[in-house]
Amino acid sequence: MIKAQFSLFTVIPVNITGEDVDDLSRHLWTLPLIGLFYGAVAGGSFYALTRLLDPLVSAAVVVLLVHGLNRFLHFDGLIDLGDGLIATGTHEKKMAAMKDTRVGAGGVGFGMMFTLLTVASLASIGEVGYAPMMFFLPLAAEVLSKNALVTVAALGRPREGLGSPFVSNTRPGHAVLSAVLSLILLAAVFLVLGQWSPGPQSFIPLLMALASVAVGAAAAVVAHRSFGCVNGDVLGATNELAKPFVLIAGVAGVVLFLSMY
Repeated sequence: MIKAQFSLFTVIPVNITGEDVDDLSRHLWTLPLIGLFYGAVAGGSFYALTRLLDPLVSAAVVVLLVHGLNRFLHFDGLIDLGDGLIATGTHEKKMAAMKDTRVGAGGVGFGMMFTLLTVASLASIGEVGYAPMMFFLPLAAEVLSKNALVTVAALGRPREGLGSPFVSNTRPGHAVLSAVLSLILLAAVFLVLGQWSPGPQSFIPLLMALASVAVGAAAAVVAHRSFGCVNGDVLGATNELAKPFVLIAGVAGVVLFLSMY
């Protein structure tokens, strides 16, 4: 499963077989583990860069770094989703627009607006100025964006294509497993950072997790209405759609926590 995650979701060369991919499709709920890898990269680089650069510049570099590490895989899904959503007509016509190799206004709009929203949300962490969260929140966003991806797969109806095995083999119960795994990972990081103690700050990861589940569920509803299914593009797009909302939830939680002290 881990080998398949690195092979499919990173540029790191890992030799896998069809059995590895099939195993991952049946255990998609483990995706927060690769999210933890991306989170360590995002959190570590954002914290380091903000020691030298403006938070906005640092955030843009981090977003570019993460996209580069996954070959812009999820960003491509985001653009395709945008094109499909603004198309008119039947499910088939909307699917055709999503699969068209030409990028339309919807794709450009989705790509620009959600990237800007992610960068701005990430930069706002630097404005808060609470050092532990400058590492934790970017990390949590990567873990929980994968949780959102699992959620939309678990609630989705499959369609023939590359994403079909992942949607077909992911059950609603797997979304619960993914959320629990995500919270365990984040609690462990919180503990390592010395932030885990009875008090409002302990609810920041939970607030972010709820945001990721909400985005995944909403993406499933929209995808079913527009396309009649959840395909690979919707999975990838959900990963990107979740990040800004998870970050916003995290920043709101930190601001609320700091206001109490």
